[in-house]
Amino acid sequence: MSTNRTVRFVCYAALLFAGRFPAAAQNYFTDADADGIKAFLHATFSGTNTNTCMVIGFVDERGSKVITAGKLGNGTGQEANGETVFEIASMTKTFTALLLVDMAERGEMKLDDPVAKYLPESAKVPTRNGKEITLLDLVTHAAGLPRDPDNLTPTRGLPENPFADYGVERLYAFLRSFTLSRDPGTRFEYSNVGMALLGHALALRAGTNYESLVVERICRPLKMESTRVTLTPELKARLAVGHDRLGKPAPKWDFQVYVGAGGLHSTANDLLKYVSANAGLTPSALTPLMERTHVIRHKGTSDHGDTAMAWYSRGEGDQSGLELIGHAGGTGGHETFIGFGKKQHRGVVVLCNQQGGLSPETIGWLLLKGGRLSPEIAMTLRPGSEVVGVGIALDLDRETRTVRITKVIPNSPASQAGLSAGLIVQRIDDVSTMGKGLTECAALIRGLSGTKVRLELIDPKQNTTNTIELARQKFVASS
Repeated sequence: MSTNRTVRFVCYAALLFAGRFPAAAQNYFTDADADGIKAFLHATFSGTNTNTCMVIGFVDERGSKVITAGKLGNGTGQEANGETVFEIASMTKTFTALLLVDMAERGEMKLDDPVAKYLPESAKVPTRNGKEITLLDLVTHAAGLPRDPDNLTPTRGLPENPFADYGVERLYAFLRSFTLSRDPGTRFEYSNVGMALLGHALALRAGTNYESLVVERICRPLKMESTRVTLTPELKARLAVGHDRLGKPAPKWDFQVYVGAGGLHSTANDLLKYVSANAGLTPSALTPLMERTHVIRHKGTSDHGDTAMAWYSRGEGDQSGLELIGHAGGTGGHETFIGFGKKQHRGVVVLCNQQGGLSPETIGWLLLKGGRLSPEIAMTLRPGSEVVGVGIALDLDRETRTVRITKVIPNSPASQAGLSAGLIVQRIDDVSTMGKGLTECAALIRGLSGTKVRLELIDPKQNTTNTIELARQKFVASS
């Protein structure tokens, strides 16, 4: 459900960015930032036959703004705007986490309660070594449950509408048959079924359905009138039709018991209200509860970085000292992202009605870190497009806070020069990488095809330092 596009591709693509990146993100988005977003979207979603769209919203201490391009793809020629409805998929998990904290604050349940306490006996939640799965285990993806249950579909891979027929009894059947391989609460493992179980338990405890719980306790206080599970005719008229990675219309996803893991729809205007409250920009009684969901529970997870109650960091902003958290989502035809900086008190929303195209998550993190979008970046991020680089992928070493080469593309300038994974990039031309983020380093490496860039490299195995000059060349980006 979460599209979980490879984060290392994000870093590889970042090597090819052409914009300017400040040393640290400011507390507000500038007019130049907005102009860059407009140019980026125009370069990507212009044309009369475009049936896909992207909506980018940002909010800071000066207010919010939404910039859009493209069409809904519903046959009406309607252009996207801040009220366009998208499937937000796994971003729903942040709402489920907030509901749990709210119910705990009201004394309706406790975080360390076993989830079995709120389920019928027929559910038979698995235990290990006498330890039960708690509500906190579920909301932090530490219950020991898999990403999805083995009875989700009888065939390999997900069908076009994978959760449409997954009801309560199938969830209970999975719980009765599943054996935990480790004690609950010991390790992070992203789990759609775990969050689905949590959403189901919350609704049972409240004596209502999940949608009613979200509307009553989150949407109404924040005046989010277009965030719903079930679409009214008016909301359906504003729904962007999803498209697959080939640009073909994709079926809308339906959720039964999985609703708490990914069943919500929303708009940029609504989600900016949600992000604003999370970032502490808009006074709300929910903000103190939201802040509890931001507390990091697991550090350095394999591909999510530091993780909280549904929110995660991906490790973005670590080197520059920014505290950035967010959450992405994806269905068969939509990809989405929301995130914010806790120090800068600003946030972004990126929504798209195509799966596997431009990555809203990549774009969102970039904007939060102070990067500036441009038409050149649009070409860089499009899978299959020509991009310019030297043939290396970078990553940030979390312990040493150094920038390292993680991959060398065969037959590239870097490969021909004998570079290998593991080398530390100490300087790019005359600029030190110390304190720089990946996107900043990427901007320094990026240039015109045929021009040269100098890299000062440390080999930690040989304890040697060398400077090498590489000529930039074109590559084909792939996801």
